[in-house]
Amino acid sequence: MYICRHFKIYELVDKKTFDRFGLHAWMFLNPTALQALDGIRDFFTELRGKDTPVIVNNYHSGGPFQYRGLRPLSCAIGAEYSQHRLGNAFDCDIKGVSAERARQIILEHKDDPRLAMITCIEADVNWLHFDCRNIPDRIRIVHP
Repeated sequence: MYICRHFKIYELVDKKTFDRFGLHAWMFLNPTALQALDGIRDFFTELRGKDTPVIVNNYHSGGPFQYRGLRPLSCAIGAEYSQHRLGNAFDCDIKGVSAERARQIILEHKDDPRLAMITCIEADVNWLHFDCRNIPDRIRIVHP
């Protein structure tokens, strides 16, 4: 079992899931995707030379996001076979780094051990989507 060093469970699952399962909601998330999320935080903090927050869900603090991590099967947001439904994807914002720049940096440093688990990123959106799907590509770029 892997529990993120930089994220609380309520930042990674929707409110209904958190209210029902609490800390047990970790079981719905792929450990590889969780390690990749911690890796992104560590990588960008080192790259920028200062603590660099990564935001997934922020509903717990009054923000608008609750489906940027796990999306329950009942959620109408996203594609039917979304990696989010498998606990295998995150949409996030990296403080001080645009989504496009974050994608470029990840592709430039894809062999860094902290980023090596990422196998897919989404282009043409104003957030960073990454996932850890089981594919032969090193990093597949998908377009919504």
